[in-house]
Amino acid sequence: MQWYGWRVPVILAALVVGLSFFFAVQWLYNHYNYQEPLSRVLRAEKAVQSFSIEKRDGLFNITVQLKGTADLRETYRKLKKSIEDVLGRHPYTLEIRDNRDQELNNAYYYSQFALYEAQVRGNYREMVRYIEERAASVGAQANISLDDENIYVHMKHGEHHLYAVVPRRVNLNPETADSYR
Repeated sequence: MQWYGWRVPVILAALVVGLSFFFAVQWLYNHYNYQEPLSRVLRAEKAVQSFSIEKRDGLFNITVQLKGTADLRETYRKLKKSIEDVLGRHPYTLEIRDNRDQELNNAYYYSQFALYEAQVRGNYREMVRYIEERAASVGAQANISLDDENIYVHMKHGEHHLYAVVPRRVNLNPETADSYR
C-alpha cells in the first residue's frame, strides 16, 4: 500500500521501532540513574524494613516501612538526605509506614488537636505533655522531637509502633492568619 509514493507499512514499522527505542532508553536512564541507586541507598539503611519506589508524572513516590527505631527524627533526616543525594533536585514524596494498632491509632487521633495547635501557636511543651498523657492512657510510650521543618511523633505499644512526621510550618492565608492568634 502506498500513499503519495510512500510505503505506509514501512513508515508505521519505523515509527513503532523509533518509539520503542525511545521508551527503552528512557526506562534504562530512569532505572540506572534513579531507581537502582535509590534501592541501594534504602537497602543499606538499617532502620528500613521494606520500601517501594514509584515514579508517576515526574514525581518519585517513596514508601518506607520502618523497623523499630529509637530516634525517628534522626532516621527520617538520614533517609531524606540519602534520597536527596541520589535524586538531586527531582521532586519526591517520602511516606513512612508503621505497624500501629488500635490503641496507638486512638492515642494519635486525640493527639492531633494538640499537634496542629502547636503548629500555629508554638506551644510545643504543652503539646508534648498532652501527647505523652494520651499515649500513657492506652499503655503506650511517646517520644516527640522536632527540628526546623517537622514534628516527629513516635509512639510504642508492645511490639507496635506509630510514626508521624508533621510539618512545623503551616501555610496560612495572610488574610485569615489573625484569626489563629
